Amino acid sequence: MKSFKTEILTPQKTVYSGDADSLVLNGEQGSFGILAGHTPLVARLAPGKLTITRGGKDAVYQAGAGFVRIGRSCVSILLDEIREAAV
Repeated sequence: MKSFKTEILTPQKTVYSGDADSLVLNGEQGSFGILAGHTPLVARLAPGKLTITRGGKDAVYQAGAGFVRIGRSCVSILLDEIREAAV
């Protein structure tokens, strides 16, 4: 699976900067996934689960509200807060 550069930022710090194979985010109209080559998009995010998949392993977070910008070569996620979710 092709990966893409991903950045997750809060006002306090950069939470993640690296490659991802896929992302699942909680948009205002429901959850949606992102894969390499996704159409460029800017969307509002609602509080909820955020999953990063890389190398076949999932990292699951509980995310606050924010925005996602999907560009041609990078996905930037700006959140008011984020923490690792209890599994």
